[in-house]
Amino acid sequence: MNRQGLASALASELDVSKSDALKFIQTFEQIVCSTLSEGGDISLPGFGRFYRNRHGARLGRNPSTGEPLTLPARYVPAFSPGKGLKQFLNQDDS
Repeated sequence: MNRQGLASALASELDVSKSDALKFIQTFEQIVCSTLSEGGDISLPGFGRFYRNRHGARLGRNPSTGEPLTLPARYVPAFSPGKGLKQFLNQDDS
Protein backbone atom coordinates (compact mmCIF):
# COMPACT_ATOMS: atom_id res chain seq x y z
CA MET A 1 0.00 0.00 0.00
CA ASN A 2 1.33 3.42 -0.88
CA ARG A 3 0.50 6.87 0.51
CA GLN A 4 -2.59 7.30 -1.67
CA GLY A 5 -3.93 3.88 -0.72
CA LEU A 6 -3.37 4.57 2.96
CA ALA A 7 -5.12 7.93 2.64
CA SER A 8 -8.09 6.28 0.94
CA ALA A 9 -8.30 3.62 3.65
CA LEU A 10 -8.08 6.22 6.43
CA ALA A 11 -10.68 8.41 4.75
CA SER A 12 -13.18 5.57 4.49
CA GLU A 13 -12.52 4.25 8.03
CA LEU A 14 -12.72 7.66 9.70
CA ASP A 15 -15.37 9.13 7.39
CA VAL A 16 -13.20 12.14 6.49
CA SER A 17 -12.08 13.55 3.16
CA LYS A 18 -9.08 12.09 1.40
CA SER A 19 -7.29 15.46 1.64
CA ASP A 20 -7.74 15.44 5.43
CA ALA A 21 -6.38 11.90 5.56
CA LEU A 22 -3.34 12.96 3.49
CA LYS A 23 -2.82 15.92 5.85
CA PHE A 24 -2.90 13.49 8.79
CA ILE A 25 -0.28 11.24 7.15
CA GLN A 26 1.99 14.20 6.36
CA THR A 27 1.69 15.50 9.91
CA PHE A 28 2.48 12.06 11.35
CA GLU A 29 5.58 11.83 9.14
CA GLN A 30 6.74 15.29 10.23
CA ILE A 31 6.29 14.44 13.91
CA VAL A 32 8.21 11.16 13.55
CA CYS A 33 11.04 12.89 11.65
CA SER A 34 11.37 15.78 14.10
CA THR A 35 11.17 13.52 17.16
CA LEU A 36 13.85 11.16 15.81
CA SER A 37 16.11 14.04 14.74
CA GLU A 38 15.95 15.39 18.32
CA GLY A 39 17.04 12.01 19.68
CA GLY A 40 13.65 10.87 20.93
CA ASP A 41 11.57 7.87 20.05
CA ILE A 42 7.87 7.20 19.52
CA SER A 43 6.27 4.24 21.28
CA LEU A 44 2.84 2.99 20.30
CA PRO A 45 2.12 0.18 22.79
CA GLY A 46 0.96 -2.97 21.08
CA PHE A 47 2.01 -1.65 17.65
CA GLY A 48 5.69 -0.77 17.85
CA ARG A 49 8.40 1.79 18.41
CA PHE A 50 10.11 4.20 16.04
CA TYR A 51 13.65 5.09 17.08
CA ARG A 52 17.00 6.02 15.64
CA ASN A 53 19.94 3.67 15.56
CA ARG A 54 23.57 4.80 15.39
CA HIS A 55 25.87 3.16 12.88
CA GLY A 56 29.53 3.73 13.73
CA ALA A 57 32.18 4.88 11.28
CA ARG A 58 33.61 2.09 9.17
CA LEU A 59 35.98 1.38 6.35
CA GLY A 60 34.41 1.03 2.91
CA ARG A 61 35.54 0.86 -0.69
CA ASN A 62 34.79 2.95 -3.74
CA PRO A 63 33.06 0.40 -6.01
CA SER A 64 34.49 1.82 -9.23
CA THR A 65 38.13 2.24 -8.15
CA GLY A 66 38.41 -0.13 -5.20
CA GLU A 67 40.06 2.66 -3.21
CA PRO A 68 39.44 2.39 0.55
CA LEU A 69 37.56 5.24 2.24
CA THR A 70 36.14 5.95 5.64
CA LEU A 71 32.36 6.09 5.89
CA PRO A 72 31.31 8.47 8.66
CA ALA A 73 29.11 7.54 11.61
CA ARG A 74 25.42 8.15 10.97
CA TYR A 75 21.96 7.64 12.36
CA VAL A 76 19.36 5.51 10.61
CA PRO A 77 15.65 5.25 11.41
CA ALA A 78 14.43 1.95 12.82
CA PHE A 79 11.14 0.34 13.77
CA SER A 80 10.64 -2.40 16.31
CA PRO A 81 7.26 -4.15 16.07
CA GLY A 82 5.25 -4.51 19.27
CA LYS A 83 3.88 -7.69 20.75
CA GLY A 84 0.33 -7.00 19.55
CA LEU A 85 1.43 -6.51 15.94
CA LYS A 86 3.53 -9.67 16.02
CA GLN A 87 0.64 -11.69 17.46
CA PHE A 88 -1.78 -10.28 14.89
CA LEU A 89 0.51 -11.24 12.01
CA ASN A 90 1.10 -14.74 13.37
CA GLN A 91 -2.42 -15.73 14.37
CA ASP A 92 -3.82 -18.87 12.81
CA ASP A 93 -5.93 -18.50 9.70
CA SER A 94 -8.44 -21.02 11.05
